[in-house]
Amino acid sequence: MDLRDQIKQTLKENKKDKGFGDTFERFTTFTGIKRLVKWIYGDEDCGCDRRRDLWNKWFPYKNNKC
Repeated sequence: MDLRDQIKQTLKENKKDKGFGDTFERFTTFTGIKRLVKWIYGDEDCGCDRRRDLWNKWFPYKNNKC
Protein backbone atom coordinates (compact mmCIF):
# COMPACT_ATOMS: atom_id res chain seq x y z
CA MET A 1 0.00 0.00 0.00
CA ASP A 2 1.51 3.32 -0.97
CA LEU A 3 1.33 6.53 1.04
CA ARG A 4 -1.64 8.01 -0.83
CA ASP A 5 -3.71 4.89 -0.16
CA GLN A 6 -2.77 5.03 3.53
CA ILE A 7 -3.87 8.67 3.77
CA LYS A 8 -7.17 7.96 2.01
CA GLN A 9 -7.85 5.00 4.28
CA THR A 10 -7.11 7.02 7.40
CA LEU A 11 -9.42 9.81 6.28
CA LYS A 12 -12.20 7.34 5.51
CA GLU A 13 -12.00 5.76 8.94
CA ASN A 14 -13.17 9.08 10.41
CA LYS A 15 -12.49 7.94 13.94
CA LYS A 16 -11.98 10.19 16.90
CA ASP A 17 -8.59 10.17 18.55
CA LYS A 18 -8.51 8.73 22.05
CA GLY A 19 -5.45 10.76 23.01
CA PHE A 20 -2.20 12.33 21.89
CA GLY A 21 -0.82 8.98 20.72
CA ASP A 22 -3.49 8.65 18.03
CA THR A 23 -2.93 12.24 16.89
CA PHE A 24 0.83 11.71 16.68
CA GLU A 25 0.36 8.50 14.69
CA ARG A 26 -1.91 10.32 12.24
CA PHE A 27 0.74 13.06 11.87
CA THR A 28 3.51 10.56 11.16
CA THR A 29 1.33 8.74 8.62
CA PHE A 30 0.49 11.94 6.72
CA THR A 31 4.06 13.21 6.67
CA GLY A 32 5.54 9.87 5.60
CA ILE A 33 7.62 9.41 8.74
CA LYS A 34 5.83 6.17 9.60
CA ARG A 35 6.58 4.74 6.18
CA LEU A 36 10.26 5.66 6.55
CA VAL A 37 10.47 4.02 9.98
CA LYS A 38 8.82 0.84 8.64
CA TRP A 39 11.36 0.83 5.78
CA ILE A 40 14.30 1.18 8.20
CA TYR A 41 13.10 -1.40 10.74
CA GLY A 42 11.54 -3.83 8.26
CA ASP A 43 9.75 -6.68 10.02
CA GLU A 44 11.35 -5.81 13.36
CA ASP A 45 9.05 -4.15 15.91
CA CYS A 46 9.80 -0.42 16.14
CA GLY A 47 7.61 0.11 19.22
CA CYS A 48 5.17 2.49 17.53
CA ASP A 49 2.02 0.71 18.71
CA ARG A 50 3.27 0.42 22.27
CA ARG A 51 4.26 4.11 22.29
CA ARG A 52 0.88 5.16 20.86
CA ASP A 53 -1.01 3.24 23.56
CA LEU A 54 1.22 4.63 26.30
CA TRP A 55 0.78 8.24 25.10
CA ASN A 56 -2.98 7.72 24.85
CA LYS A 57 -2.96 6.57 28.46
CA TRP A 58 -0.79 9.49 29.66
CA PHE A 59 -2.47 12.23 27.58
CA PRO A 60 -6.11 11.23 26.98
CA TYR A 61 -8.62 13.58 25.40
CA LYS A 62 -11.65 14.39 27.47
CA ASN A 63 -15.00 13.20 26.17
CA ASN A 64 -17.50 15.96 26.81
CA LYS A 65 -20.95 14.42 26.57
CA CYS A 66 -23.86 16.81 26.88
